[in-house]
Amino acid sequence: MKTVLLIPLLCLGLAGCATPARQTDREAAAEARGYERGYRQAVKEQYWLIQNQQRRPAPAEPTTP
Repeated sequence: MKTVLLIPLLCLGLAGCATPARQTDREAAAEARGYERGYRQAVKEQYWLIQNQQRRPAPAEPTTP
């Protein structure tokens, strides 16, 4: 009779120990995705800054006769 109660309690205890580890893994993965998203956004902004700088005509140099 005691073993019938002991096994479910043991399973519940082991399941409870495993849950926080998965939670921290999810948080770490979410943080990594956020970092990558921000990094990609910064790279795109720098790309467009460079593209816009290259599109602007250079100021005309005055010619002296």
